[in-house]
Amino acid sequence: MKKVIRIKNDAAVAPAMKSNGGCVDRAYNFLEVGDDELEINMYGEVVESVPVDWWTGKPVEGLYISEKAFLEDLNKYKEKSRITVRINSVGGDLYAGLAIANRLKELKAEITTIADALCASAAVAIYQAGKTRKVFKGSQIMIHEPSCFIYGRFDVQGIKKVEKQLEAGKKSLIKTYEERTGRTEEDIEKMITADSWMTGQEAIEEGFADELIEGDVSAEISEDKKTIISNGIRFPAEAFFSLPGNLRTVKNTAGIGGSQPVSIKNDKKGGKVVMTKKELLESEPALYDEIVQDAQNAKKADISAAVEAERKRIMEIDEIANQIGDEELVKNAKFGDSPMDASQLALVALRRQSALGAQFMKGLEADASASGVDDVKPLPNAGLKSKEEQELQDVMDGAALIAGQKGGEGK
Repeated sequence: MKKVIRIKNDAAVAPAMKSNGGCVDRAYNFLEVGDDELEINMYGEVVESVPVDWWTGKPVEGLYISEKAFLEDLNKYKEKSRITVRINSVGGDLYAGLAIANRLKELKAEITTIADALCASAAVAIYQAGKTRKVFKGSQIMIHEPSCFIYGRFDVQGIKKVEKQLEAGKKSLIKTYEERTGRTEEDIEKMITADSWMTGQEAIEEGFADELIEGDVSAEISEDKKTIISNGIRFPAEAFFSLPGNLRTVKNTAGIGGSQPVSIKNDKKGGKVVMTKKELLESEPALYDEIVQDAQNAKKADISAAVEAERKRIMEIDEIANQIGDEELVKNAKFGDSPMDASQLALVALRRQSALGAQFMKGLEADASASGVDDVKPLPNAGLKSKEEQELQDVMDGAALIAGQKGGEGK
């Protein structure tokens, strides 16, 4: 028989939440907060790939964070400088969780992770990738040993190989926690062996989180103890070997895949495919109106800023227009196809004046050359005369002037 070994960092996980129409919802989304900032919401089970039904060959319904798809999507945003990862997850495949965590740590971005509500098992490995790890007071952090499913026929050697795989996974997990918490390997091993649940403050005290943040967290368990409802997302309780004792019990108003009576109370939402505008309006009218109003306010602010910037540009051009002395150039700077600000206009005008000056000097040189001035030779200098010679020359010049003749040199 075929042997199937799947190492998980939690127990069997049933579909977290069935989607409408039998389709598998992507349990994460990416939101570009700004040009250089990204927010990732991870609300679901961490898997290597979306599980397929044995009989039908179709994807199993549920909310799955597929390692391959997630990393492909993440690669599109690798140049971002700041990334915030919000987590609400039962965990899942150990190596998928470690792969996602390692990729996050490789990015140049400053990573902040937030435990929105439930952060368990393999999801804790992803949570540890944050340079800053934030947690709500009511959040639940859970760590435990890796486990696996074994299907098929195994001999002693086969079982030993499985054991080695589990030990290798355990060492990787301990190393990950040890690096971030500052605790010893022995301490971490004791904690994961004991299936340790921590509240927000306890996670900080144990070194698994850095900062406690304000906000409401919803965490309940159904009366039949089969369903955990974490910030409005339903997870099967059978995903865990143990459960925390501080979960509030609620009536079984809906099963896995039913309606969700508990809404997400944190400031940010995540874990569902993107809604259409119509779906958002129908399901969250107040939120829809708030988004529309924010967009309108932002648009007004952008228009006001653009008008003010244009007014300032025109005024600054007017201040230097007289020094430019070229009305057409000034007009084009204000209203032409390639508008300029005052500094750009001044630079263009300076370059034009420089070109005109060079052209003027070349014209002078050409005129001088054409006039023949270069061919004019100076008269020879007769030299200096003595006093007596100069007096004699003056008498002769005077006599010649009286006689109506040109003055000449005395001989």
